Amino acid sequence: MEQNKVHTYLFYALGEIFLVVIGILIALQINNWNEKQVQKQQLNEYIGSIIGNVQSDIIKLREDATRRDTLRATNRRARINFQNGVYNIEELKIAEQFFYEFYFTPNRSGYEALTNSGFIGKFSNTRIDSLLNDYYVGLDDIHEREVSYNTVIENVEFQFRTMYPAVRYHYLMQNRSLSEKEEAELLLYFKSNEFQAGLLRTSQQPTWFYYSMIDTGEELIKELEGYIYD
Repeated sequence: MEQNKVHTYLFYALGEIFLVVIGILIALQINNWNEKQVQKQQLNEYIGSIIGNVQSDIIKLREDATRRDTLRATNRRARINFQNGVYNIEELKIAEQFFYEFYFTPNRSGYEALTNSGFIGKFSNTRIDSLLNDYYVGLDDIHEREVSYNTVIENVEFQFRTMYPAVRYHYLMQNRSLSEKEEAELLLYFKSNEFQAGLLRTSQQPTWFYYSMIDTGEELIKELEGYIYD
């Protein structure tokens, strides 16, 4: 009887140990699951931030591309008219907008936060990794192109402002009812080598890289949204 009690106690003890082990394993599984959910939530927040940044970038890219396309078309017409000896004062006044510089300024905060978080490794050798690289390298390329373009325009403008009286030129540009003599005076400024250099440069300024970045950005957004809702 004593031996049977020992066997019974031993059976219950092993059963309790087994239940404790099972409980620990279940607790570990739940803890791991919770930890993965927290990490998933954190990663989704980083991704959501990048999506918002890229969406904002795309709006600005479209605006800049449209502005440059419009200026290029206007200045191309003015250049052709120049070549044919036709000088339209009002058209040239609009073409003069090539002096106004503008830069595309992207929002990199989401991507920088993701990179610093350590989660970036989860995308190694994936389509998202490739698109992130293409997009943010492309932004650097746009910046370099704009710096190059605006540097040329800055130099042209400096030479133009140095050669011609700025106050008088401003008056002629702003006056909507110029006399024939004043129009002839303003036309001399437009015929200057400096002005024609700016006109020629802007009439040839490409914009394809803006639209290429828009396409890459839209594809990146699609891949990131698919990752979140997968």
